[in-house]
Amino acid sequence: INVFGLKLLLYFSHPMKHYILLFLLSFFISSTYGQSPQKIELVNADVSEFDQTINAKATRLIGNVVFSHQQAFMYCDSAWLYRDENKLEAFGNVRIKKGDTLNLTGKRLLYDGNTKFAQLFEDVVMTDRKTILRTSKLDYDLNKEIAYYTDSANIVDGENTLTSKTGSYYSSSHEMFFRRNVLLVNPKFTMESDTLRYNTTSKTAFFLGPTYIRSKENLIYCESGWYQTESQQSNFRKNAYLKSKEQRLGGDSIIYERSKGIGKVFGNVSVIDTVNNIIITGDYGEYHENTDSSWVVGHALMTQIMNGDSLFMHADTLMAIGRDTTAEGRNKKNLYAFHKVKLFSADMQGKCDSLVYNQSDSTIRLFYDPILWSGLNQLTGDSIYMQTANSEITFIYLNNNSFIASIADSNSASIPDSVRYNQIKGKNMTGFLAENKIYKIDVMGNGQTIYYAKNKKEKNFAVNRADCSDLTIYVNENKVKSITLLNDPDGTLYPIKELSINELKLKGFQWQGKFRPQSKESLFKE
Repeated sequence: INVFGLKLLLYFSHPMKHYILLFLLSFFISSTYGQSPQKIELVNADVSEFDQTINAKATRLIGNVVFSHQQAFMYCDSAWLYRDENKLEAFGNVRIKKGDTLNLTGKRLLYDGNTKFAQLFEDVVMTDRKTILRTSKLDYDLNKEIAYYTDSANIVDGENTLTSKTGSYYSSSHEMFFRRNVLLVNPKFTMESDTLRYNTTSKTAFFLGPTYIRSKENLIYCESGWYQTESQQSNFRKNAYLKSKEQRLGGDSIIYERSKGIGKVFGNVSVIDTVNNIIITGDYGEYHENTDSSWVVGHALMTQIMNGDSLFMHADTLMAIGRDTTAEGRNKKNLYAFHKVKLFSADMQGKCDSLVYNQSDSTIRLFYDPILWSGLNQLTGDSIYMQTANSEITFIYLNNNSFIASIADSNSASIPDSVRYNQIKGKNMTGFLAENKIYKIDVMGNGQTIYYAKNKKEKNFAVNRADCSDLTIYVNENKVKSITLLNDPDGTLYPIKELSINELKLKGFQWQGKFRPQSKESLFKE
C-alpha cells in the first residue's frame, strides 16, 4: 500500500477518530524515509582536480583544504573527497575542530560522513580544554563524542600525566577510561593500575582493578575506590592497605588525605608494626603521618610475638605514638591502652584500666587496679611495671600496697577452699623472671607472709605467719619453695586448726581468679 492510499483509507473510514493517528503516521514515515545523512561540504581548496583515469569516484583537492560537516570543521593540505559515498581521506597537517574546546590533529584522516566516524593516524594529538592526548592512531565518533585508542597513549592534564595501552575519552562528560598498563604520574605520587577511570573536570581517578599508589611517604594498594588528585583526598576499598616504612595499615575501607597525612580505616582494621612484631586489629582506626601515631577502637586487640609465644592485649582503645629515631635508625614508639585492659599469654595474664608500653626503656606500666597472674600466683599493687628484654619479661615491679597470693593446694578438709592461699604483702616488691616465669621475689618494706607448710606427703599441716621489714621469696615451678626474713623478723609456725579463717587472711587480701583471662577469646568477655 502506498502512502497516499493509506491516508485516504484512514480518512474515509473514520475521519474524526483518525486525524491524530494520520498525523503521527505521516510524521513517522517522513522521519524514517525522508531523512538522509548530511553531505560533507567542501568549504575551500586552492586546487580541485578530477581525473577519471586515476579515480573515477573521487575529487582531488590540494592546498588549504577545509571541509564542514554538522558543526565540525576539518582542515588538511590535500584530500580525496568521495561525494557519492560521503567520505573523505585527508593528508598533511590534518585538524578537526568541533565547538570551542575540542581539537584533533594528525598526519592522515579517514572520515565517514554517514556515520560521523573519524580515524586519525600518525602523531595524533587530541586537545580538549587543558587535556592533551597523544597517540599513533585514534578513532573518534563525532556523533557520540567518544575517542578510542588501542596502541598506547599519553595524556597530560595539568600536573597529571597518564599512559595506558588502550583507552577511551568521552568529550561530553570529560571522562577517560584506561585499560592495561595504566600509569598516572603526579609530582607527589605515581599510580599504577589495571583499569582506571579519570574525570578531567573533577580531577578524580576511579580504580576499577588492582592499583598501587607510590610516594616518598608510603605505598597504597586497593582494588576499588577513588583519588582526587588536587585535594589529595581518597577512598580505597577491597583488600586496601597503606604501608609506610615501619608499619602497614589495612581494612575494608580507607579514607586518606595526603595533604594532612591522615588515614581513616573502617572494618577489619589491622596495623602491623614490622619492626617491633606488633599487630593491632579492630573495627575503626586512624593513622597520622605527621606525628607517626595510630589508634584503633572497637574489638581492639594487640598481638606481639615474643620468642615463639604471643602476648595478646585488648582494650577499648589502643594507641601507638612514634618517638625520635634511635642511632640505629629505628623509630621508637609508645603504646597506650585505655579502659578495660586485659592481657593473655601462655605464661602470664593480667587486667587493669590503663597501660603504657614505652619502647625506649622496654617497660610496660599498668595503672588503676592492676592484676597479673603467673602460674598459681596473683600479683597486685597500686601500679605494676614490667621490664622486658629480647621479647621476654625480666622484672616485675609492684609499687605501693603490693600483694602476691597463690593457691596453697591444701588437701585438708578442715580448711575451706576460699582460704587456702599463700600470701605475701609489702610496700613494694620486685619479681625476677626467667623464660617469663617468676623464680625470686624481693619485698621492700612492711613485709608480711602467710605460708602453708607441707609434710612429706605434700599435704598442708601447718601455717607460717611472719612479719619482717624485708623478705626474699624463692619460687620454683610457680610454687613458693622458701622464704628468707630480713631485718627484725618475727615468725611463728601454727598448726592449721589453731588459726581461725580470718587469721588465715592478710589485710587487703582478695582472690580475683574469676577475672583471669583463660584464652585470647576470653579477652572480649565482660
